Amino acid sequence: MASLKKILEAARLIERTEAPVSDSAPTGDADIDAIIRRAAQAEAPPPLPHADDDASGDTDAGASDIVGVEEGLTFADIYGRQGVAEAQFPVERLLKLVDGLRALDPTTRRAAITAMDVADETWSMDDVLADADAKMAALRGHQRQMQGAADGVVQANRERVAALESSRDGRLTELRQQIAALEAQIQDAVGSTAADVAKLQSESESNKAALLRETQRIDAHILNLEELVAQFRPPAK
Repeated sequence: MASLKKILEAARLIERTEAPVSDSAPTGDADIDAIIRRAAQAEAPPPLPHADDDASGDTDAGASDIVGVEEGLTFADIYGRQGVAEAQFPVERLLKLVDGLRALDPTTRRAAITAMDVADETWSMDDVLADADAKMAALRGHQRQMQGAADGVVQANRERVAALESSRDGRLTELRQQIAALEAQIQDAVGSTAADVAKLQSESESNKAALLRETQRIDAHILNLEELVAQFRPPAK
């Protein structure tokens, strides 16, 4: 076991320590199994957040400062925002250690990690498990916050869309009323013009008829006068 520990120390998978290894230390298989289960859970898709845990966003229809989902945050940034205390032996180091021992069979790997836990007094499996629990809780809390931010954007945009559509409908109603009023004015103008045109045309026809009657009457009188003059005027010499 000592040679394996030296190999791991040389590969910088564990810190060098001078504490002696106790042959009577327990194997700690339950702790290793717990770490493996947590690593598997960390790789699994996160559970859907509960509705009552969703963060409420600003739903003001006119708000322009709604913050959506922020992508690309490092896990360290997420842990910092969630208030996770920095661990002396973070779970990431144990994940790296497990990854470095993948060539070993599960039994040997568990025995090696358990031996390192006992040999190195600078960290303990309980602390690593507590760090893993804190970080998983922080990641799930961050997921709930992202869900709340996304829901807030959707809700705010939904209300803004409703406001825009309502404004559009009101404007369309006003425009239709204006169009209806203009159409009524057009009809009034057309009708009034038609009546005036008909009146003028009727006056024109009446004047034409009057002209014809007067012309005929005057022509008849002229004819009578010509006949009278012809009766009494002596013939030209």
